[in-house]
Amino acid sequence: MAGDGIRQKAQNELVLSFLSVRRAIGALGFFLPLALLAASLIEPGGLRTSLSAYYHSPMREIFVGTLIAQAVFLWSYEGFRPDAGEIITDKRMARLAALSVALVALLPTTGPPAPCTALQCLLGAGPSALIHTLAAGLFFGALAVFCLVLFVKGVEDGPEKRGSNRIYRVCGWTIIGSIGTIGLLFATGLDEVLAPLRPVFWLETAASFAFATSWAVKGDSLRPLVRRVMAVQASSP
Repeated sequence: MAGDGIRQKAQNELVLSFLSVRRAIGALGFFLPLALLAASLIEPGGLRTSLSAYYHSPMREIFVGTLIAQAVFLWSYEGFRPDAGEIITDKRMARLAALSVALVALLPTTGPPAPCTALQCLLGAGPSALIHTLAAGLFFGALAVFCLVLFVKGVEDGPEKRGSNRIYRVCGWTIIGSIGTIGLLFATGLDEVLAPLRPVFWLETAASFAFATSWAVKGDSLRPLVRRVMAVQASSP
């Protein structure tokens, strides 16, 4: 009996640890765009063209610190034990996202003249900006995989699971749509034409909110949203 109690306590602590990490990742995803948007209301430069552009602003420490915190939490996330031979796993995707977002923080994109970071000084401004962009794409891509593949695993054995899966899929496709649109803007040069409207900033914010929502739902901190989706599903013909 005592052994069962110890095992149950350990299992409960493990579940709480998983939930805490998921909630932290979700909270940081909400926090960063909101903090940068709030800063834009009082800073002389106003709203920047992208989230990454805030590296070259008084919000640089907030931008870098939040991304590094995300990297730490993602790296520590183990997820569920994979099945034998499984390639796409929680741990691998979390580690990929962690490394990618760390590179986004440590290799800033181009901007006004400023002292270079250690990696930027080593690689040069051009390669640094290229790696920054590719790493940002990998980061959001890994988070989309969580939404569309990993979070929806398992049998939909009840309305709560079905409701959660619907949210995950909406979040995943929102990430893919937002990042794909950014890529299209860059490829066509429309990012510069539409720069006054700040499309990249708003699309990155949408992608950040989407992945934050999915992790918050997975961390059981958005139960009202899940119940709302369940109610909509129940009322649908």
